[in-house]
Amino acid sequence: MNTLLKTSVFICVLTASALGAPDYSKFSHSTPKHKAACNTCHQAPTKNWTKVSSFPDVADYPDHEACVSCHRAQFFKGARPQICSDCHAKTSPRDDVRYAFHNPAAKLQFMIEFPHDRHQDVIAQNVKNCTICHAQAGAVSQAPAGGWIDAYAPPAATFKAAPVDHSSCFSCHWKSQEPVASNCNGCHKLAAAPFVTATIPTRISIKFMHEGGGEKKQHVAECTTCHINITKSATLRGLKPDVPITACTECHNKDGLRQDLNKELTALDKNRAYVCAYCHTSNVGSLDAPASHYLIAQRPPLKRKDLK
Repeated sequence: MNTLLKTSVFICVLTASALGAPDYSKFSHSTPKHKAACNTCHQAPTKNWTKVSSFPDVADYPDHEACVSCHRAQFFKGARPQICSDCHAKTSPRDDVRYAFHNPAAKLQFMIEFPHDRHQDVIAQNVKNCTICHAQAGAVSQAPAGGWIDAYAPPAATFKAAPVDHSSCFSCHWKSQEPVASNCNGCHKLAAAPFVTATIPTRISIKFMHEGGGEKKQHVAECTTCHINITKSATLRGLKPDVPITACTECHNKDGLRQDLNKELTALDKNRAYVCAYCHTSNVGSLDAPASHYLIAQRPPLKRKDLK
């Protein structure tokens, strides 16, 4: 074999090896050897649970033993091993600061399988409502990356909080009812794609306040009064806790009460550039009014382009 051919073979082998080399800075649960039982690495509760939680919970990354048992060679490779950067903000023997658990900047590898339909039955049997999991948001929401549209910053009373830990789950599922705390796979399902971005349903009527509705807080009611479809959902995938316009117009477009919807449609009749602002910010209020809005007003649907 001549020198040129030998060199070409060497480069091809080296390139193939480099392309197939694992990236130890990105831990993946999809790796076949990482698909063992969750308690192989994750221990419940973690050692730090008393510092961050009021109940025994998984609130930290696995200890080093979970990594070293298989990755001793990578774990002790140099002063700043690549494998450490998956959990640690700095890969340094003198700085053991880790990312927050869970790392908010990291893409998710699991989807949460939560059936609202089953839980609604349990909630009803215990004479409770959705607020046992979705409490009032405790603070003003953080502005999105591009800032609040129209500089409208929703007050804290606007939103309900979603669970961010196991507190509401473990009240039933700690040890007595499946999926119990040790059965992580009962709720955490490995996503089909290696990494997924966390998404939440789009909020269209951004100016609606759950704790609003005037001094009497008339919006404080049984949640399914408005969220009529949520109790049918068996999964969080593609979840749409949508509220039909009829839930709003029971108060906001009724003779003898208020005529908020009719007023905005009348303003749109007079000026097709009018931006509906009672419920929506301009990104939504500048669009064509949905057919459902015209139906409530007992009028045929119109497009802005057809208005004079």
